[in-house]
Amino acid sequence: MSTLREIIHENVREGEPTKSSTATGCGVLPAGIVARSQMANLGFARFATTRAEPCLCPGAMSAASNATPSRKKPFFHAHPGALAYSFGMLGCDLHCGYCQNWVTSQALRDPAAVVGPMRVTPEELVRDAIRQGGQVIVSTYNEPLITSEWAMAVFKEARATGLVTGFVSNGNGTPQVLEYLRSWVDLTRWT
Repeated sequence: MSTLREIIHENVREGEPTKSSTATGCGVLPAGIVARSQMANLGFARFATTRAEPCLCPGAMSAASNATPSRKKPFFHAHPGALAYSFGMLGCDLHCGYCQNWVTSQALRDPAAVVGPMRVTPEELVRDAIRQGGQVIVSTYNEPLITSEWAMAVFKEARATGLVTGFVSNGNGTPQVLEYLRSWVDLTRWT
């Protein structure tokens, strides 16, 4: 059985807009945080990584997915009565003791938070959302700003089918990541 580190490294791809500088090392702007990553590290928030330049970001996996009534989401007023299909990755830039999604948000940082990702494509997530009756697809469960490239891939596929897209985030992002996401996210909740 593959370790979590191996699964992540098998499912990384080049981040879309990246910047490198000698001052900060690898700056993965869409990841929400300008992070200095070290070779063989999982990086700040344990995700963006630089096995070699350019910066590599995770994708093709989800730690969880589920369709629930939109009333359980912080933007229930936008589409009352709709089903919201939530998906999420692993990792968070914060370590809050009260986190309701501790198992997914802390899986890369805390060995007691045991959860494994499912290998899945954006197309598969969108098909599953539609199959379950979802009208809104939401990136949540962990801090989605650190895996924004993955959310964008899913949202592009979702938009093509008419799904509404949403982000539930702690809001700890850079101006660059917010600009990067702006045209692909319909609903946001910064908690």
